[in-house]
Amino acid sequence: MYERAFDVDWASLSGEEALRRMYSLGVATELGHERPEERARIQKLASSAYERSVLDLAFEEGRRKVKDIRSPHDTDEETWTELVESVDDPSPSRESLTVDSIPEDVPDAVDRPPLLGGFSAEDLGRLRLPSLLERSEE
Repeated sequence: MYERAFDVDWASLSGEEALRRMYSLGVATELGHERPEERARIQKLASSAYERSVLDLAFEEGRRKVKDIRSPHDTDEETWTELVESVDDPSPSRESLTVDSIPEDVPDAVDRPPLLGGFSAEDLGRLRLPSLLERSEE
């Protein structure tokens, strides 16, 4: 399964690709197709404990997803296709995150804070250091 979806002869991976592969390895492991050598290769790419933990979280998320949706699917192939191959790009686009208007049914408590709106270039002057803290170039 994993070999069909991903090239295993890679020399380097981007962070996003490493996460996607670790998620897929988690799915494959839960379906009984473990690839510990591939998982170890990807984990070696991590340069810090934080990056390793994020990769481990992606792996565990793949395993958890299989447990969540496995019952409606009859075969491992259907589960793999649903979780890995049918997903083009799981990350939202920048355009989908942009909010131009607030829906009318949003409560006032969830409204945009007044601190975030209405700044002009003159207002940014208030964010500079006070003259007392600035270096003099004498």
